[in-house]
Amino acid sequence: MTSPKAGKHAPNRVHISYQLVRNTTSPDEKSNGVQSFVMNLPTFEILKLDTKDNLRAYLAEYDPRKRNRVHDAIRETIDTEPSRFIVRNSGFVITASAISIDDNSKKATLVDASIINGAQSQGEIRGYYTELVEADKWNEGDDPPFYVRATIIVDEDSDEIVETAIARNIATPIKSLTEAGARGQLDELEKNMKRMIPGIELRKKESDVGVTDTRKVLQLARLLMPTSISGNSSPAEKLRAYKNPEQCLTEFCDWYESKRSNSTARSKYEFTIQMAPHAYLEYQKWENHPAWNGHHIWDETKKGGRAVKRNGVNKIKWVSPGILFPLMGALSEFAVIDKSGHWGLKMPKRFKEDELVRRAVNQFRAHNSDPMIMGRSEAAYDALRIYPQTLIEVLRDIAADR
Repeated sequence: MTSPKAGKHAPNRVHISYQLVRNTTSPDEKSNGVQSFVMNLPTFEILKLDTKDNLRAYLAEYDPRKRNRVHDAIRETIDTEPSRFIVRNSGFVITASAISIDDNSKKATLVDASIINGAQSQGEIRGYYTELVEADKWNEGDDPPFYVRATIIVDEDSDEIVETAIARNIATPIKSLTEAGARGQLDELEKNMKRMIPGIELRKKESDVGVTDTRKVLQLARLLMPTSISGNSSPAEKLRAYKNPEQCLTEFCDWYESKRSNSTARSKYEFTIQMAPHAYLEYQKWENHPAWNGHHIWDETKKGGRAVKRNGVNKIKWVSPGILFPLMGALSEFAVIDKSGHWGLKMPKRFKEDELVRRAVNQFRAHNSDPMIMGRSEAAYDALRIYPQTLIEVLRDIAADR
């Protein structure tokens, strides 16, 4: 039996019954302190395991609309040819930090176990089990309706389990958000967000619901990044946040990985985690800023696409990202770093928020009242930047003349 690493929590143990087990540990695995087993399990034993280390939860658990052909095929096999399930299903992959096997009683004890591949199959089996129990067609002690096959990977190293989970899922496209969350690359970002916004939770898995969109947070922080940090004044950089949220996430993860050895990556990473809460709060403010009212944007919304939404008293409560992103980009002129090395936003007293809104509305109309066209227009970003740029330059000149 492999001993689990000492950790901050008592190890969780799960006891499962099996029909057959085989040790399939290879010399390479043995050299790395890893063990592998293949087990045939009675159907409902798989329900004893959680999916805490899986990149995907059961997608249909939170939203039945996410059921797809894969779910339907799994359930069809269960319903029509259950004895073929073990052949047709790709099986489960389970990780654990330790294992104990008693072949006399046909029972195994797994420590800190998790399914890392097979959450969708487990979800379908759970639904089937629930239906049987509710119809009083299943009791503990009954023969299993069919068997499932599982590969057990026993590895003490929790970081390696994460990498194994990612690798085992690579054949099925995994959103890189889930990989970033599994690797802890979003932890410091979330921690810093919580300092300014208590209770906020960032999405770290594609199946997370009811939490803040991490990509959106990174997009907004990227909009506020000045050229002195990005080192890039190209049109592609100006439009990156709006056009490519996935790249914002990918590059943030790259900065995380390189921050110890690369000063440029470290500067970009630190700017992002420090500025992210400011960017998020600023965006929320501008999204329902009272200055939008009175410009009759709603009238044009009915003609050319959803640009704004109104509440019950006809006040604007939401503005399209295509309008807000260029506005947020203009605010990068106000990104400042204090003496302690922390980034924030500092608006001059002479800055008039209503004036920036007015200019944004003008750009909206200049782009055919189409927020998507505006969000993808370099000209819109440049035009809205003129006001804060000019203001900063005038204030600098005034200060120099004193």
